[in-house]
Amino acid sequence: MFAANQLSVVAALAAVTVLFLQWLLFSNNNSKSSNKQNEEFWSRLDTVGIPSGGIIRRARGLIGSLTSMAQNTHEGYNKFCKGQNRPFALPTMWTGKAVVVLPPSQLHLVNRPESELTGFWALIENIQLPYFIPDRDVIENVIHFEVSRKDLTRRNVDRQAAPTAEEVDLAFRELWGDSKTAGEWKMVNGWDMCGAVIARVALRTLVGSPMCRNETLLELTRKFADSLFGAAAVINCTPPFLRPAIGPLLALPAKFYGARCRRIIIPLVKERIRLWQQHQNKDPKQKHGGADENDTELPNDFLQWLIPRCAGHGPEHMDPSKIAMRFLALNTMFVFAMSYVFSSTVIDLCASPDRDEFLSGMEEECRRVLADYHGDGQGGLANKEAVDRLYRVDSAIRESMRVSDVGVVTLPRDVVGDKPLDLGGGVVVPPGTRLVYPTQSIHLDRDYHDDPLRFDAFRFSRPMEKTEQHNDAPGREKARELMVTLTPGFLAFGYGKRACPGRWFVAQTLKQALAYLVMNYEVGLAGPVPKRKTLLNMMIPPTGVKLRFRRKGDEQEK
Repeated sequence: MFAANQLSVVAALAAVTVLFLQWLLFSNNNSKSSNKQNEEFWSRLDTVGIPSGGIIRRARGLIGSLTSMAQNTHEGYNKFCKGQNRPFALPTMWTGKAVVVLPPSQLHLVNRPESELTGFWALIENIQLPYFIPDRDVIENVIHFEVSRKDLTRRNVDRQAAPTAEEVDLAFRELWGDSKTAGEWKMVNGWDMCGAVIARVALRTLVGSPMCRNETLLELTRKFADSLFGAAAVINCTPPFLRPAIGPLLALPAKFYGARCRRIIIPLVKERIRLWQQHQNKDPKQKHGGADENDTELPNDFLQWLIPRCAGHGPEHMDPSKIAMRFLALNTMFVFAMSYVFSSTVIDLCASPDRDEFLSGMEEECRRVLADYHGDGQGGLANKEAVDRLYRVDSAIRESMRVSDVGVVTLPRDVVGDKPLDLGGGVVVPPGTRLVYPTQSIHLDRDYHDDPLRFDAFRFSRPMEKTEQHNDAPGREKARELMVTLTPGFLAFGYGKRACPGRWFVAQTLKQALAYLVMNYEVGLAGPVPKRKTLLNMMIPPTGVKLRFRRKGDEQEK
């Protein structure tokens, strides 16, 4: 995660490059070019975050975007998006120019064809992946995301419930303590301990058992991710024209850890290729890509699903090193996102003045619901239908995703092609412009959520439980706002037809982990939770928070 010494690096780089900002500001002219169409477009937009005046004030404003992006976005959202239903321009060092922040009324634009609006390169640029993954084909030909879209979808998650439930139990027992340590209070880094559990569980789905428990691999993937996201944050904080010079240097630690990860994974990839080829020769009818619910001979994990998809794209994609890089690329984003959400949820719960009510309420629900599916309660976590009924657990995670956003703005889309994009009201966006949505401001808008600044773990479950009690099927469907539900007021998983396809798996796994925690551990804060700070578009999480916990007695583990 982003360390304090890296913040000082950012400050130093910003100071060194301040003299170059005149070139950035005026050659781009806040994304205005000499092109008449561009000039007309930017003249129609109000700008937030760059004070009028001389060169120095403008330079200070752009450097200020490193820490004031959230404040500027909230200001523009309230004044223009809400007040006038208009977009506004937000200068940011992320792009070295302004991005256009769209009001919620224009969320439908995310469904435009990729030939008009594409989010691919904005997402890649957000973590500066080309500096860390040496094979350009792995970045541009995202076969590994095909697996997410096809094999980690809603219809396949039931097959993952039992393996992830098993790994949740094993990971918590090993990392947090089992019945032998019941009653003993421990104090740990809450962010790291929560993330360690999720990393193992996620890796179970990615590479299966026993590789998911390989301590060396777990440590190296953690170091790779920390190095990557830390370096990417620094790269994003420097002017774009400097990035080709400093990016490769900053990427060296992550590339070192990545190479060591691949050395561990490549032998496993070779073995999986051998198994797949052997299986193909044994039964030619099985020559397909992706998961097959009737195929029980091959391992049931991401790596095995990836191999036939790579084969379908040509023999050059069957290189074990290339497949290992695909695993590493997906694992980094996959595990980071899940760990961020789970750690944030546990910390938000513990920091709430209603902690005891929330934790006991979730435990009661878990024991009541899971007992219907398995005699000892916890075994029900291996049942998808049971996990689906954990509405309070689901609501707590969704609520944390709402109040503890990863980023200030999301859903970036670049206008591509030769044609401009007409937003209506006389606003025509020229090609090359980046559009974003003010997700954090929307999540904290009282028009969408009552008392929006309060973490209310049962905010979304109360309506669901109420309609369940009345057995009102139509009302029940209407009232359900589950973690995976996409609404204009909740954009954590995206919106529209290109929303996160793996969100059902993520939701199921996070619910299993949180349910297990509340049933088996007493947990609380062992110190204050610092206010989260902004670095460009990223909300820096409270990675130093201390938790105290202890395993509950055997009588509570029924």
